[in-house]
Amino acid sequence: MKTSFLKKALEGVSPQTKKFVRRQGEFAVRLHDLMEECGMSQRQLAEKLGKKESYVSRVLSGSANPTLKTMVEFEVALGQDIFTIPYDGKAFSQGRHCRTALIEPGQVCSYDY
Repeated sequence: MKTSFLKKALEGVSPQTKKFVRRQGEFAVRLHDLMEECGMSQRQLAEKLGKKESYVSRVLSGSANPTLKTMVEFEVALGQDIFTIPYDGKAFSQGRHCRTALIEPGQVCSYDY
């Protein structure tokens, strides 16, 4: 049986690009879910962020590539975390302070300032 054109095209996509597209979509879905939980419209979120509603729309559609800083701005505006970063605590040198909360299978770390 012949391999379809689409299947051949997908085989040429790098693992990094595949993961990026998946994570971008996951971020957009999580953002949308939190907006619904908060009863917040795109316009209200854009106003709270000081950004254009069209930008929020692009993020929600997965067509924008927000920076980590912008992702955190979304979290602050919604009052909830959109994502967590698992962390096992091994990389910290002495003298650094970190609050951790155990989650499965690892830990989430945030720095104390």
